[in-house]
Amino acid sequence: MKKLLSILFMTFSLQAFATNLVDVPLKDVNNQPISLEQYKGKPVYIKMWASWCPICLVGLAEIDELSANPPQNFTIITVVSPSHKGEKSTTEFIEWYKGLDYKNITLLLDEKGEIIERARVRGYPFNVFLDPELKVKKTVPGHLNSEKIHQFAEQ
Repeated sequence: MKKLLSILFMTFSLQAFATNLVDVPLKDVNNQPISLEQYKGKPVYIKMWASWCPICLVGLAEIDELSANPPQNFTIITVVSPSHKGEKSTTEFIEWYKGLDYKNITLLLDEKGEIIERARVRGYPFNVFLDPELKVKKTVPGHLNSEKIHQFAEQ
């Protein structure tokens, strides 16, 4: 019985990381629909963040710099979930964000909070690494610097 429970637990745990994000409906900062499908074929790093999170805000400059010269064959995006976990509404967030001066960051809006749910985001900042098929490969809570993101890109 113990072996059966262990096998079931391991299977469930592995399935949790086989979560595919390709069908999550997203928008860009111009409020236009966008799909992660366009990033399929190479690994993707997603930084999940919120406007109220000071650690997230400090890390945006580093993400902007890294996005200007990303690792080869690797995509870097950021995702915010308006109206979830204390975040502003979509309209308020877009207006606020457009006042910032980040020219290289790809920012997508997850209005339904599906990435939060599927990747089990507990707090911010939160990092999600996707394989080339856009399946969750690894999640890491907290701030990751450019060096750590590069390490994943090289794996």
